[in-house]
Amino acid sequence: MFFDGSTLTPCLSADQPTREELLTGMTVEIEQTNADNADDADPLVGDVVRFLSDEHTQPGGVKVELESGVTGHVNRVAPDK
Repeated sequence: MFFDGSTLTPCLSADQPTREELLTGMTVEIEQTNADNADDADPLVGDVVRFLSDEHTQPGGVKVELESGVTGHVNRVAPDK
């Protein structure tokens, strides 16, 4: 993760965020992997509680578990509300 110099807001890579760019508690959008209908499910938004992959990147995105218990691959960091 790196910072743009003018703020303390992290600058994320243009594609899916890497493991180093994500933090526990960060709100992200994921493609879920642990549901019966995961292939047809819409992306979910939630807060990261645990990282399930140690790799810098993964083809489908870094795998995480959200507060809700849902697991999936991170598509992007959710925009501020």
